[in-house]
Amino acid sequence: MPGYLLLCPGQGGQHPEMLDFALATPQGRETIEEASTAVGIDIAARVRAGEGLFEPVFAQIGMVATALASWRALEPHVPQPEAVAGYSVGEVSSWGCAGSWTVTETMTLASTRARLMLAASPPDCTMVAMTGVDAAAVERLRGPAVHVAIEVERDHWILAGTRAEVDRAAQALSGAGGTAHPVSVTVPSHTPLLEPAAAALRSVIAAMGGLAPRWPVARGIDGQWLHRIEDAAEALSGAVCRPIRWRSALQEAQERSLAVCLELPPGQALTRMVLARGVREARSIADFRTIEGVARWLERAA
Repeated sequence: MPGYLLLCPGQGGQHPEMLDFALATPQGRETIEEASTAVGIDIAARVRAGEGLFEPVFAQIGMVATALASWRALEPHVPQPEAVAGYSVGEVSSWGCAGSWTVTETMTLASTRARLMLAASPPDCTMVAMTGVDAAAVERLRGPAVHVAIEVERDHWILAGTRAEVDRAAQALSGAGGTAHPVSVTVPSHTPLLEPAAAALRSVIAAMGGLAPRWPVARGIDGQWLHRIEDAAEALSGAVCRPIRWRSALQEAQERSLAVCLELPPGQALTRMVLARGVREARSIADFRTIEGVARWLERAA
């Protein structure tokens, strides 16, 4: 079958049932157990209880664990993807799914990344999504305390920074015809405000080593496909303090004729984004009840 693009989501879609797909399989359960041991948290129990799903550190841990376990559950039953792209913290999941690090290594990195980002974050920060505004309007409102964190599309942006400045920018853009959508993140991810965290993370990843990914991993800051483990440190640390160009990642996949996308749990946000770009076939695992259903759809979609 022709290749497909595997998508690893970022924060925003967390919910107490997000591990159900993985936990229904021996591979998924084993992965969650290994992930829990790595970070010293009973991830499954905490997710099921809905405890702190959006707390800055556990949110990242939970997202990466869910992606890894879901992929481990699914992987024996489907062809390997042509490439993998991760949105925000999903970029960490991407390298783990591509086999560059073990579950323990990937989860330890996710936890370290989250703690470094929280420690470097100024007080009282927030993020907001803005739709219906162009780059020129957003650029006029940038400042030392408010930045573009993610370029989703030409008219869809995520801003991050101190709450007062982000609220000011959102109000101004709303007055210019845009629409503000709250984002449940209190760390100014993907902005220069987190440069200290990025520098520390770069050293951590460089010391980890690892294996070349089994398939290309899209770099968040520009969408370029990476094939070497040596590129992971710059890619992942850069994404902490530089804006994510998600539009570029999707454009790269389309230019390589990848017309099928499969999104790992939780949520369907990335699926909606790629369908809006005219991608021929895109589904989230959240759309399916069984692994067999996912495998059948991939076969038909190709």
